[in-house]
Amino acid sequence: MKTEFGKYLERFMNTNNYTLEYISKQTESSLSVVGHYRKGIRIPKDDFIERFIQKFIKNEMEANQIRYVVAYDRTPDLIKKKLEGIKIEKKSQIISLPVLGKAAAGMGHMNFEDNIKIEVLNSLPTIGVPKGAFMVEVAGDSMFPTLSDGDLVILDPKAKEREVIQGRVCVLTYHDQTYIKRVKFKDGYVRLISDNFDKKKYCDIVIKEDELEYLECHGSVIESRRKH
Repeated sequence: MKTEFGKYLERFMNTNNYTLEYISKQTESSLSVVGHYRKGIRIPKDDFIERFIQKFIKNEMEANQIRYVVAYDRTPDLIKKKLEGIKIEKKSQIISLPVLGKAAAGMGHMNFEDNIKIEVLNSLPTIGVPKGAFMVEVAGDSMFPTLSDGDLVILDPKAKEREVIQGRVCVLTYHDQTYIKRVKFKDGYVRLISDNFDKKKYCDIVIKEDELEYLECHGSVIESRRKH
């Protein structure tokens, strides 16, 4: 089974168009070792993680999340199962959140905040449900494998600041079209990125600085729920 850090590293490299060679050079690690980390067949050592964070991660919250993921990978499966059982038994609760229409993973939707309905779901509030949180249905598969068509995502409406949403999946409206994309700020423009590996079919949306007034972030994704 692939490690959680391996999944993270693969997403990180795809989002930023980094090669194994580049990660290897920046972290002063061998190419084969980084390849094993990406494939999820080896758990990285602490010195690699700290070099990786120093070179690539500016957000302390994200840095701590990476450290947590690696610690989780090192936890024996028997203990993981026991911990998950405790979470389900002691922390689960029923919550209801409004679903504000759809956000497109592909070409954009215009019905955001239309046909509001209420979704009742079982929650594991490891980080709590932020005040004003709401849900949006994903339309399309450009965010696959992170999100699939029909998934429901929970959004934190207060998470809109540039330094907070950098690299995160958000729901945004641009010229009256609503998208769910990964956000990347760089050199005076914003890039809305699809996680799908087919970049010919799902190219990035690049918004220049003089067009930013037409871009609105509604919040960042904190959890997703797959509809079966």
